[in-house]
Amino acid sequence: MNVAELIIETLHQHGVRHVFGIPGDAICDFTYALKSRQDMDFILVRHEEAGAFAASAQAKLSGELACCMGTAGGGAIHLLNGLYDAKLDRAPVLAITGQVQTEFVGTGYHQEVDTERLFADACVYSKTVMDEGQLPALIMEACKAAISERAPAHLSVPTNVAGRKVAEIPSNLTPGLSGARMRPCDEDLKHAADLINKAEKPVILAGLGAGSGGDQVIALAKKIKAPIARTLRAKDWIDESHPDCIGGLGLLGGVAGSKSMEHCDLLVMIGTDYPYVDFYPKKAKVIQIDIDVRNIGKRTSIDVPLHGHTDPTVGALLELVNEKSDDSFKKDMTRRHEEERRHWTSDEGSDHTPVRPQTLLHAVSTHAPDNAVFLCDTGTITAWSARHLIVKETQRFTASACLGTMAFAMSGSIGAQLKYPDRPVAALCGDGAFAMLMADFVTAVRYDLPVTVIVLENKKLGFIALEQEGKGLPEHSIDLVNPDFVAFARACGGEGIQVSRPEELDHALKTAFSNGKATVVNVETEPGELIMPPQINARQAYHFGLAKVREAIEPIKEALGK
Repeated sequence: MNVAELIIETLHQHGVRHVFGIPGDAICDFTYALKSRQDMDFILVRHEEAGAFAASAQAKLSGELACCMGTAGGGAIHLLNGLYDAKLDRAPVLAITGQVQTEFVGTGYHQEVDTERLFADACVYSKTVMDEGQLPALIMEACKAAISERAPAHLSVPTNVAGRKVAEIPSNLTPGLSGARMRPCDEDLKHAADLINKAEKPVILAGLGAGSGGDQVIALAKKIKAPIARTLRAKDWIDESHPDCIGGLGLLGGVAGSKSMEHCDLLVMIGTDYPYVDFYPKKAKVIQIDIDVRNIGKRTSIDVPLHGHTDPTVGALLELVNEKSDDSFKKDMTRRHEEERRHWTSDEGSDHTPVRPQTLLHAVSTHAPDNAVFLCDTGTITAWSARHLIVKETQRFTASACLGTMAFAMSGSIGAQLKYPDRPVAALCGDGAFAMLMADFVTAVRYDLPVTVIVLENKKLGFIALEQEGKGLPEHSIDLVNPDFVAFARACGGEGIQVSRPEELDHALKTAFSNGKATVVNVETEPGELIMPPQINARQAYHFGLAKVREAIEPIKEALGK
């Protein structure tokens, strides 16, 4: 094997079946190596950023290694946003980039970029293969770093090295990785159990990491009569439809989540690095369970740190805690949640034209197949999905949660559909986010991927409007001029469906989920619909009112100026 072939074979032994990228002279050996195989595919995207998002989505949903590729210079640089998305959401992705010939490295040669240094922040491992003798050690180290640290790794390969023969090639190209499950020491577990037994109003804040021991977490919630508030990413394993879940926390959550933090006397954080410190309880005791010791105590003061995996840690706690009889606090939080859900239901059933976002997301929940995979973009679509998209136990959900970058959903849906060919995949996008990388819709068509792309078209950057008004500023610089997304989808060879009224939603979504084609469902949505925070303080009210006054005055000032 040559260097490129050995790297590709190593990826195959790690379970990688798709490599996303755009060919270039510095990676020709890699694309040819993939062309020569029947068990792996090079997926030609239209933008390397889309390829990195596709790989990130595969890694997030599966927990397995995924791969993207870029040539020297700009091709490599385009990967970075997707790799940062993977880094912040703890997803194992390997990025392979081309490099100029070794004799020109460091001379400012055409397309030369110090990719090893450039990728060092986005990746936990970033090295350049300067000699074929460094293999297979470097590729195995890169894979091991990505998998063990659940983060991107990077290899840069000069074009004159990629085609060189490698002398010694072991048959096993997978490094030994332990499958051990870690739990805290008995003393810490007993301390945590003592706090739980004394608590009268315990609450569980569950993140995505809690899903690895979801059955134990739910059993703990039932035993200690604790409501479960979830983070956005935790929708992937528990959502509002579960009787023990009181919905989300924070601006994307509801009243019950916020009230539970205000009134609890014990918070049990499980598998979450929830960043918004204003929503943590001010007086309650706190227990935090996390496999990454760096996350413990990062956001709020912790009384008992429990360093370990969710399932053995919560399993051990279940044996130590007493079953509580008083469930009045949990019932109160559940009642608040159900009252808010009833209020939201009236919005979801609205016949208002243009379509209200709540109505759209409720319709998606209703018509999406029970095994659907949802990818949510960043913007107002995030908030509407957080509250009004109900993810069933058999469905999946992911987003660009920690980086919060736009353009993730449609690109990510390509990776998700390739990874799970037997599951329907839906990308939930705002019009601003979809338009950023919409050229890669043709990639879905090219590879016959029946993804459903649902576009919330309000013709503005709606979340930016909220942020502007949150500062007391009027809306400005956010209006969008959109192409005809339906005509675009058809021009790509896919299907396009226009929805202008709420009564058109049912037929459009039924068609999109059943036609077996890459489909864009473009929904004209109400641009003035407000995302109300679960609780409004005086400062928020003041700034919102100030913004509205300024919005009213600005046209008058402009008219007088003319």
